[in-house]
Amino acid sequence: MSMSSSSYQEEVLKPDAEASRVIADSDLINIDIKELNKMLKERGVPKDLAVRLKQRRRTLKNRNYASKCRENKDEEILGLERLKGQEVDEVDRMEEENKRIKEEIEQMERKYSRIVEFARDNNLDVVT
Repeated sequence: MSMSSSSYQEEVLKPDAEASRVIADSDLINIDIKELNKMLKERGVPKDLAVRLKQRRRTLKNRNYASKCRENKDEEILGLERLKGQEVDEVDRMEEENKRIKEEIEQMERKYSRIVEFARDNNLDVVT
C-alpha cells in the first residue's frame, strides 16, 4: 500500500464519515489523549480507525496552533507598525525642534556680531 505524500495528506485532511460517527471534530480537538484512548478502547473501535482519529486530532490541533500563531504574528506586526509610526512622529518633532534651535542660534550669532561691530565702531571694549 504505497500512497504518495500529497494523496496521503489529502486523505488525512478529508472529513472521515466513519470517524465522525465515533466523535465530532470539535470534541476530538478538545478531548485529552488519555480520555480518547479510553473511549476508543471502551467502544471497541478498530485499530485503523483509532489511528485515523488520532491523526485527525493532531491535524486539527496543528491547524488551530497555526491559526493562533498567525493571529499573534498579525497582532505583533500591527503593534510594531503603530510603534514605528510613533517613532517617526517623534523623529519629525525632534527635527523641527532642532531646526528651530539652529535658527535661534543663528539669530543670536547675528545679534552678537552686530553688538561687537557697534562696540568697535564706538571704541567700546567687548569681552569675547
